[in-house]
Amino acid sequence: MSDSSPQESPPGLRERKKQELRDRLLDAARGLFEQKGFEAATVDEICARADVSQKTFFNYFPTKHHVVREIADAFLEEVGAYVEEARKLSGSTVERLVHLFHRAGEEAVAAGPRHKELLIEVARLIQVEGSGPEQSRRLHAVFRDLLEDGAAAGELMTDHDVAFLTEMVVGAFIAILLNWQSVEGYPVQERLDEAARFIGRAIAKPSTRASRARRSAQ
Repeated sequence: MSDSSPQESPPGLRERKKQELRDRLLDAARGLFEQKGFEAATVDEICARADVSQKTFFNYFPTKHHVVREIADAFLEEVGAYVEEARKLSGSTVERLVHLFHRAGEEAVAAGPRHKELLIEVARLIQVEGSGPEQSRRLHAVFRDLLEDGAAAGELMTDHDVAFLTEMVVGAFIAILLNWQSVEGYPVQERLDEAARFIGRAIAKPSTRASRARRSAQ
């Protein structure tokens, strides 16, 4: 296998080579996880695909689960992009939330069964195991941006602060992804759509709900 020797290179080149090796390992792992599933893919296979030794792998990642932490960052970037897309739409905050959940559902269904397993590992890392506090904070932050817009526009109920509403939204989002893994034939798209409508009714001011109903009737 063709491992580099970054110690023999100048500092700038050394860092670039280290990043290239990390990227190769991540690309190899992501491909294998989507091809075989997270549990079935082995460190040996990741190393073979990336053309590095096991020693090199463990220089970068103590375990296979640490690779998923890196992949979680890419997942959060995708979710952040969906949120920014929703924030640019016309309409109410609730309508943007419905769009966001539906968009996430479309991507989840289109990704395929192996990507589903990887996505669930990312969700578990962020929300359940508590081993990804930075990722958890980032996920809450992107959803909170959307809800802050609604609060600033006076569209949300004021019984609870935005931090609490964000916890409820993120909790529902992650719970549906986890149910998707554990329940055979779970209708993830339909549940995400329904959850967004339910949450929207719960957090919108009564006057906002009434105006939405009038628009729908027109």
